[in-house]
Amino acid sequence: MEYSQYHSALGVTAVFPCMRSRRGGFTLIEIMIVVVIIGVLLSVATASFTKARDNTRLKSCLKNMQIISSAKEEYAMECGKSDGDPVNFPDLVPAYIRKDPECPANGVYTPMPIGQNVDCTFVGHDL
Repeated sequence: MEYSQYHSALGVTAVFPCMRSRRGGFTLIEIMIVVVIIGVLLSVATASFTKARDNTRLKSCLKNMQIISSAKEEYAMECGKSDGDPVNFPDLVPAYIRKDPECPANGVYTPMPIGQNVDCTFVGHDL
């Protein structure tokens, strides 16, 4: 009988660590590494999603301001208004715009007089 067969038959475990069978499961270090990797991936993804959401809000706000500007121009042409004449939302809604536009970033629009750009109170939202 060979030496390794003899030890197997007796049920004796090997003395060398490399010959011991490993029990199932993960070590604490392996679990911690996985948690750190997941945390890094989540922080990168969260930053990307936040930036994409802010860009979408900005584009939507700029589109709303362009719509208000177009409505102001139509109002000015139809009512014979000239540069510097004041405009309010009741003048534009519902004849030129269906409803009061709302800034997706919770800013407030100010139509401004004819010939001037629409203003949004949210920082960075400028025409």
